[in-house]
Amino acid sequence: MRILFFLFVSAGVLQAQTAELETYIEVRPGTLPIILTVPHGGSLKPANVLARRYGVTGTDSNTIPLAEMIIEELATRYGGKPHAIISRLHRTKLDPNRELEEAAQGDPISIAAWHRFHDSAQKACDSVMKKSGMGLLLDIHGHRHLDQRIELGYLIQGDQLKHSDAELNADAALIASSCIRDLDKRSPQSFAELVRGPQSLGGLLESQGFRCLPSPSKTSPAFMAGYFSGVYDVSAHGSRKGGTVSAIQVECPWNNVRDTPEHQRRFAVALAESLGVYFEVHFGRKLR
Repeated sequence: MRILFFLFVSAGVLQAQTAELETYIEVRPGTLPIILTVPHGGSLKPANVLARRYGVTGTDSNTIPLAEMIIEELATRYGGKPHAIISRLHRTKLDPNRELEEAAQGDPISIAAWHRFHDSAQKACDSVMKKSGMGLLLDIHGHRHLDQRIELGYLIQGDQLKHSDAELNADAALIASSCIRDLDKRSPQSFAELVRGPQSLGGLLESQGFRCLPSPSKTSPAFMAGYFSGVYDVSAHGSRKGGTVSAIQVECPWNNVRDTPEHQRRFAVALAESLGVYFEVHFGRKLR
């Protein structure tokens, strides 16, 4: 009888923990060869999760509603939804865009949430590769740099972007260490064009009215200017270490992108339309 009671209690605890993690890390399966990860937009601060003691703890405000609109606009245009993994925990409790030690700092619930975030992202990548053969992960963030541009991170440092197109194209080690390594092999365009040419994601978004970096108009950051080149998520789930899902960190400024629902919708429309062209040009396939 005691064994049965113990098993019953254990099953109840496990079920409660599972439900708790599902609240903290939202996972949505999709049908398009696109994965959205949103690591820093959460607001939940459960008392039973210890606060992180070091590292960045600021929230990327409005990145979750922005991602919701991106999902809607992709569905409207292409008849399917992207996979989505969204952290609802505040960054004071968990930072999924860091390695486990810094991300969770020893708290067991945060550790479990981190694993759910990244296991789900990898399962989404595996699903995309199995179904479509290739795909793209977009890691959605927000920044407050003085230069209010959409910053696109390919794991290429700002100083490296100062190199000429010829130097970028000749740097095999740099290309191999980028999170679009596989896409570079597929695209008919050069690596430099893929990163900052007219049909790069930055170039396509600029044609929709959004200032971007890198892009044809801004090939590299100014001296001492802020620029986010990508961190853990795009490194772990992009094609840097293999696989056929490439990744881009999408850093959205506050002004004219995240600040109002109207601006969020306008950006979501522009990104969805740009991705349709991007897939045709670089992946050689239509999204629909």
